[in-house]
Amino acid sequence: MPVFDTPITTDDQSLKKVLGQKLPVVLYLYDRPSPALDDAFNRAAREHAGQLLVTRVDTRNSPQTFAQYNRPQLPALLTLDEGDIESRAENIRPADVEEHVDFLLGMGPKPTQTAAQVQAKAASGAAPVHISDGTFDRDVLQSDVPVLVDFWAPWCGPCHMVAPVLDELAQQYAGRLKVAKLNVDQNPGSAQRYQAMSIPMLLLFKNGQLAGKLVGAHPKPNIEQLIRQAL
Repeated sequence: MPVFDTPITTDDQSLKKVLGQKLPVVLYLYDRPSPALDDAFNRAAREHAGQLLVTRVDTRNSPQTFAQYNRPQLPALLTLDEGDIESRAENIRPADVEEHVDFLLGMGPKPTQTAAQVQAKAASGAAPVHISDGTFDRDVLQSDVPVLVDFWAPWCGPCHMVAPVLDELAQQYAGRLKVAKLNVDQNPGSAQRYQAMSIPMLLLFKNGQLAGKLVGAHPKPNIEQLIRQAL
């Protein structure tokens, strides 16, 4: 079969054919545009072309698919292998895409979502944001709140270990702190600028100035101690 490096847009009629392919599938269910999520799914399709299929379904035009998967709170994603659901998440943010893709490909633990977490995320919108060389100054140095930047890479095992902790902290400190993730492979300028020789590397910025640093997969208390320096 051909290698797809972009998401496949499908519907009630053709989804079954997509799920019948040999590759595992990341299914994105939505009812309105989201540039941030589009970027996350595009990145997943591009980085893992040949390993999985990323599929998009607009539930406004595909009510059967929406009902088939128990009418999740949108936007939602499901990962499937040979048609069987491996994981799912509702009210998703870009960070959720990476976690579920990693799990589907055997590179990370299975993400979990409680009903309370779904509602809290929907209410606050708190989740790590993906930044780049082009957006670093705007999203970090010019931020109105302190920013914790995670310098990471997809191949880095310790980076995946610390990722769930950063998700929790983004939720916990919503409104007071921004958690940002920067892929050093895709953004060598920022990686060189801040000498990200070992990853994961966490840099804390306040008022555009570097206020703290941690290198390695530190436990949550260590990262919180770093955060409290800026709050």
